Amino acid sequence: MKRTSLLLMMLFVLGFVSPAFSQDFLSKKVVKLGEMVPEFNLKDTDGNLVRRSEYKGSILMIVYWSARCPFSERYDPRVKKIVTDYASKGVNVIGIDSNVDESLEEIKKVIKERDLNYSILLDPGNLIANEYGAITTPHVFIIDRAGLLVYEGAIDDQEWSDKNPISQNYAREALDATITDEILVTPKTKPFGCTIKRVS
Repeated sequence: MKRTSLLLMMLFVLGFVSPAFSQDFLSKKVVKLGEMVPEFNLKDTDGNLVRRSEYKGSILMIVYWSARCPFSERYDPRVKKIVTDYASKGVNVIGIDSNVDESLEEIKKVIKERDLNYSILLDPGNLIANEYGAITTPHVFIIDRAGLLVYEGAIDDQEWSDKNPISQNYAREALDATITDEILVTPKTKPFGCTIKRVS
C-alpha cells in the first residue's frame, strides 16, 4: 500500500509525459555539450531584460526552477549556498522558470518566501527550455568562460528521497573543474525532479 502511494505521488509530481511528447521537445534541443550556447533574451521578475552574453568571460550556472515543485524547494538552499560559495570565483547563477502554469505573481511571492539570492528569469512558451532540452526542475546547465556548455544534469546524486545520502555533488564538481580549466570527469548526469509544464 505504501509503495502504491509513493508511486502515485511520484506520478503526480513528475506529471505524465508521453514518448511522442518527449521526442517532440527534445528534437528542438540545440544546446549541446562542448558547443557554443546561443544567445537568449529573457526578462526577470522585475521586467529587466537579461542576455546570456552579459555573462561572457565568467562561468554561468543555469538552474531550471519551479515555484511549485517540491524538488526545486528542496534544492533552493543548496543553490543559494553555491551562489555564496562561488561568487568570488567568477561564477554567476540564474534560475529560469519555464512552467506555463506559474504566474508572475506566484513566482515573485515564492522568491520572497524562500529568500532567493539569485534571479529567476521567465521563459514564456518554454522556448529556451526547449533549446536547452531542459526536462525537470531542477535541471542544471553550466557554461564556461568561452560560452561552451560543459555540464548538464542533476545538482547532486540524492535523487528522489531526501533521506538518501549525497555522495557526489555534480554541480560543485563541475564548477570546480571549470574554474581551473580541467576536463570534467562527469559532464552529463540524469536530472530528476518535476517535469517542466510546457505549452501544449
